[in-house]
Amino acid sequence: MSKTALEWRQMGNMFFKQRYYPKALDCYTESVLMASRTSSMEDLSLAYANRSAALFYLNEFKICLQDIEMALDHGYPNDMLYKLYQRKGLCLMNLGLVQDAVLAFQDAMDAIKEHSALSQQKRSCLEKELQKHLQSCKQRNLVGSDKENSMKNKDQFVESELIANASQGVCLKYDETKGRHLVAKSDISAGSVVIQELPYASVLLADHNQSHCHFCHRQLVAPIPCAKCVWALYCSKPCLQSAREEHHLIECPHRKLLLQLGTFAWLSLRLLLHAKKEKTDSETMMCELKEPSELRVAGCEPDGSYKAGYNAVCSLMPHTSNHTQQELDSYQQKAECLARCFGHHLLSQDVKSSKEMLAQDINSKLSNLAVDSQTDSHTDNAKAIDSVYSKVAACDETTQDSAIDSVNSKCDATCDEATQDSATDITVDSQKESFSDLNKAFDSVDRQISIRSLNEATHIDKDTDHSTLAAESQNENQANSDKAFDSIDQKNSKTSKLIDTFILHMKQMKCNAHAITAVEPVQEDKNVSYDNSRGRLSEMVMTTEQVRLATAVYPTASLMNHSCVPNVIASFHGRQLVVKAIRTIKAGEEILHCYGPHAKHMDTATRRQALQEQYFFTCNCTACESNTDDSTSDEACDWSKAYRCPNCEGPVQVLGIGQQKCGKCGEDINDQVLKQQEVKATRLFSQALEFLHGSDFEGCISALRPCYEIRTKVLYKYHKDMAETQDCMARCYASLGKFSEAGDHLASSVVIIEKIFGEDSIEVAHELHKLAQIYFNGKEVEKARDVIDKALRLFTLHYGSTHELVEELSQMKHCLMEL
Repeated sequence: MSKTALEWRQMGNMFFKQRYYPKALDCYTESVLMASRTSSMEDLSLAYANRSAALFYLNEFKICLQDIEMALDHGYPNDMLYKLYQRKGLCLMNLGLVQDAVLAFQDAMDAIKEHSALSQQKRSCLEKELQKHLQSCKQRNLVGSDKENSMKNKDQFVESELIANASQGVCLKYDETKGRHLVAKSDISAGSVVIQELPYASVLLADHNQSHCHFCHRQLVAPIPCAKCVWALYCSKPCLQSAREEHHLIECPHRKLLLQLGTFAWLSLRLLLHAKKEKTDSETMMCELKEPSELRVAGCEPDGSYKAGYNAVCSLMPHTSNHTQQELDSYQQKAECLARCFGHHLLSQDVKSSKEMLAQDINSKLSNLAVDSQTDSHTDNAKAIDSVYSKVAACDETTQDSAIDSVNSKCDATCDEATQDSATDITVDSQKESFSDLNKAFDSVDRQISIRSLNEATHIDKDTDHSTLAAESQNENQANSDKAFDSIDQKNSKTSKLIDTFILHMKQMKCNAHAITAVEPVQEDKNVSYDNSRGRLSEMVMTTEQVRLATAVYPTASLMNHSCVPNVIASFHGRQLVVKAIRTIKAGEEILHCYGPHAKHMDTATRRQALQEQYFFTCNCTACESNTDDSTSDEACDWSKAYRCPNCEGPVQVLGIGQQKCGKCGEDINDQVLKQQEVKATRLFSQALEFLHGSDFEGCISALRPCYEIRTKVLYKYHKDMAETQDCMARCYASLGKFSEAGDHLASSVVIIEKIFGEDSIEVAHELHKLAQIYFNGKEVEKARDVIDKALRLFTLHYGSTHELVEELSQMKHCLMEL
């Protein structure tokens, strides 16, 4: 039996008293979610308030302030308001916002005076404590706003007047060979921002629904749920409000359907919801839906500017001929479902009368169908409509939303029967029949609406003397009937156009969707024992990895062509994409981005095959054309997963089963022996992790040593598991205070990470950050300074000069200069 909001809060209080703040935070979050489901305002306000206390002791001051505001918004009891205001003032002081802190402390003083139940002694103690805080504020010279202002505008980005989201040093060009592409107007220095873009639309992947914000896609610390559905979680109130305005109010009842339809279908819906919001009226949007092909010439406006709006989205290449028939059939089925469920929103001005009629007469329709279904001619029709609207009869309100919710219940039931895998796109073979039935039910409803419209248009009262009807009346009825038919045809035509547009966007997604990524702790680290006071492992002993969080459409970034040796690098700040130059880009030189296959990691044939399969083109970049990679080179295969040749120590890529030959020296390789040894090493590594999770660092090292010996013999020196082993050894030694040994192992890991991800990658930056901390704690000054400088360059390149990790490393460097 699930716990109530009160029970979760009480459990959180128990952990809080024991100073297990991370566990208290988790319990308070469960209390927030449960209180949101039960609509208990008092429980919700108390849950937010208690969670703010845990966040305060975890030094999460900004998020703490957010929860304080949520507690106030939900009616936190007046007799305890002084607690919130005092905590608010302390958070603001820690953030350097002294003037705001003074106001919060004054609010706390006022709340104490108004709280008559407090004893005189308690009141006096609280007032003295607040006076101390106010005095401390007066003694501070640094005002937070000045501090913030001093940090602003360090990373200058001046947007182009002609290309939205691109810098003023970039221009858009076109030729038949390259298509649309971006070129430097003037020299662009290394580290300069080339593109800074928010997505036109994005969808969080299902695996991260409970861990990341559904709007900005940042990792959740203290989630704020949607009050209606609770499944949608947000990192802040602004994100919640933005999501509701952009899409969530419409999507909220349809979660199960959208999960089953898959990411591309969901993203296609959000593209059109954004397009509807972008347009000043429905007719303007419908013009685009009528003739999408005319808008895909270049994506530019009549004045030649590229606004990165819906016109630009429509101009993305769909590559229709490169999709399989099975994929096209799947798109068709999904598009029909989307149009049936959301067409009333996207085409609202055109089907308004039908919606109003459906909302007003839903109960009478069901009762009439019950009578009609007794006849053979209406049985199938009645069953279809009754199936779609089975839950509507029980509703008290006959509003449009209740009708839509009932349709959603049918969609959810159909999807639940079709598949249990919400994270995977539905396939045509397994779900085609289910979605066909659903669409037939929708068709039946449409026919009923159409029949009713015609009947009303041509209705003749029963008491009318038919023999006396004048010719004028007959003509009028005929005209009304023609208008009704025209209205129905127009609606069907626009629905058909809407379905075609959904299909277009789903075809575009295969080549034009971007993966939003972030560097986060690996799963093993999430299970390691936490420090109670801080609530998370020190990054000095934490392993990170790049994780795919969401799928998005970036119209401006999509203008960049691919190169296996790019001159820019992309990173994400939440859902914002930032593209920076990694070297000087000369005036007239094309701006080139790597779509995935990189010359450092794959041979030419493998790269070209991967690009052809995913993006439908043959790469002719400088690396592919020159074919500089040699089949005997260490770079000739994916050595991050390669075995080690016992003869020449080069990489061996095992592609099949049986005897293999080293591509470098020709040595025969028995891959079965190698795989057996690899399995043995993996088993030892798992044992080591169990020791690590129990904070038995000596035991972990004992298991890692034989694991490392085996991996050194069978795996290539740049294999990812070699980095994993070295990193784990470094964690153990650092936890034991043996920083010299930890530094040696982590330095070896850094070399491998550089080979796997590239010297300018964000993964290398995070590894260098850990290495800098180890050298700093080990008081190896010269090594620490050198590593800090390298890490600062990379973090500034990816995140900008105001990022918290840049500030932290700068402070470490300043401390080292004083030694």
